[in-house]
Amino acid sequence: MPSIHPLLLRCFESAGIDTTSLRSSGSSCITGPSGVSWFAKTGHNVSQMRGETAGLRAMAATAPPGLVPLVLGFEVASNGQEAGMVSQYFDLTSGKGATETQRELGRKLAKMHTRPPEGTPGYTGEYGYGFAVPTHCGVTEQDNTGEDSWEVFYRDRRLGDLVKRIGDGQISKEWDRLKQRAVPLLLHQFVPAPQPVILHGDLWSGNAGYDRTTSSPVIYDPACYYGHNEADLGITHMFGGFSKDFYDEYHKHLPRSQPYYEQRQKLYELYHHLNHTLMFGGSYKSGALDIMRSLSSWAESIDK
Repeated sequence: MPSIHPLLLRCFESAGIDTTSLRSSGSSCITGPSGVSWFAKTGHNVSQMRGETAGLRAMAATAPPGLVPLVLGFEVASNGQEAGMVSQYFDLTSGKGATETQRELGRKLAKMHTRPPEGTPGYTGEYGYGFAVPTHCGVTEQDNTGEDSWEVFYRDRRLGDLVKRIGDGQISKEWDRLKQRAVPLLLHQFVPAPQPVILHGDLWSGNAGYDRTTSSPVIYDPACYYGHNEADLGITHMFGGFSKDFYDEYHKHLPRSQPYYEQRQKLYELYHHLNHTLMFGGSYKSGALDIMRSLSSWAESIDK
């Protein structure tokens, strides 16, 4: 039977769980004598694992039960070079095409995107847009420096930061054009006004599954920060896997922002095209440029 990593044992010990009867039942699953299982992993990118753990805990502060895996423990090696995390285990399956599962995901995500009462444990969105520790979207460390303005945060800490890091002449040129008119038009003022709520940050279909036992949705592998709720929907348009039922149910609880909802969604999707350009290059650059040019042309036509 595979041995359990010492960092993972420390997670259980810190939670007051007897480790003598634990057994490893797979590459990422640990089971106790009562049959309860936990998801467990270790990694050498300590910053990324710390951000994931902090993100899961922050989402759990507002998410309905079962939507987000609950963290049991997080430990860092004494040399600071490795970390371990243990969280709630779900036996996941795909079920994204079913109407009710899509509606349930939309409903529960909207609940997670609702600001809780002041002082709720684990919620720190009252400090503005951003996040207390770095988080990673894919392998990209995000600039989570806090800002009081959503327009400033999304312009400078999301889009502008990636444009600078990509360092591509065409993209930089289109960014200069985009931020002159389209960005302020879409981010400066709209209703309902944005509030800093916890975002998953990387909500593509590969980071959403369904519990085999309950058929309820589960979201994981976050890239969290506090931002405008609709920014979480941007990547859902990029790869598919989310039906009209999902969006309709979500917006029954959190109405679409106006004006220019559809264009704002493209601006939120743009971040992920730029991030994929940074990570992979290739065709993602052309996708990013297409969105930038289309939004700039649209914004410039508003003035005519």
